[in-house]
Amino acid sequence: MMPLMRDNAFTEDQYRGFVALAKSKYEFIKYDEIDFSKKFVLWRHDVDFSLNRAESLARIEFEEGVASTFFINPHCIFYNCLEKSQTDLIRRIISMGHSIGLHFDSEYHSIETEGQLDDVVSFEAKWLSDIFGSPISAFSFHNPNSLLLSFEKATYGGLINCYSKDFKTRLGYCSDSNGRWRHRHLFDVLENAEERNLQILTHPAWWQKRENTAKRKIRRCAFGRAEAIMDEHEASLLKHGRSEDG
Repeated sequence: MMPLMRDNAFTEDQYRGFVALAKSKYEFIKYDEIDFSKKFVLWRHDVDFSLNRAESLARIEFEEGVASTFFINPHCIFYNCLEKSQTDLIRRIISMGHSIGLHFDSEYHSIETEGQLDDVVSFEAKWLSDIFGSPISAFSFHNPNSLLLSFEKATYGGLINCYSKDFKTRLGYCSDSNGRWRHRHLFDVLENAEERNLQILTHPAWWQKRENTAKRKIRRCAFGRAEAIMDEHEASLLKHGRSEDG
């Protein structure tokens, strides 16, 4: 593995280095294990574009001996978590000791009130939990707007709110949103380790084998899925003795 550097590379090698550095400074915990008397990091992944990328990061973490939480969006336009190949990926992530959470798309439900949020978060969390046989303890907003960010209760629908007022005031925060370090560079946050408790947000699509632009990384995720679907279609035709012409 290449040495960890303070640069803007978003590669698998760099990711492994960040995980190793975090492990040397903090205890990795899950959202149902929070104890503010201890020094910890909550590492979360909002899976926006690729479950394949999520599984790759899950494996790196497994090899490094840590576990995190992968937030799944039931309404994602880039993957279908009910598709067999994608369901298998989520199950593999869980089998490596990781947790799943709900990545909540408020626009799908036209959320306008906290009451609506309570009801739908509860419904979708139960749906995910029932399908994958894994408890759901937390949710994160997908593309939160100012209204959603004003919903700051500790829980909604029985799930821990990753954007709660308590988290905003008691947890240090670092995010790679849009394929860049939005507020602070993760290397500085981890190397200095000045904050007792951290919540780190990463998006698996940014972390690939080789560095590229954010746009090209998203295109790779999208076209990679398209090619895989076509391969599955052609394999099905062969299996059933059919041709492209019927």
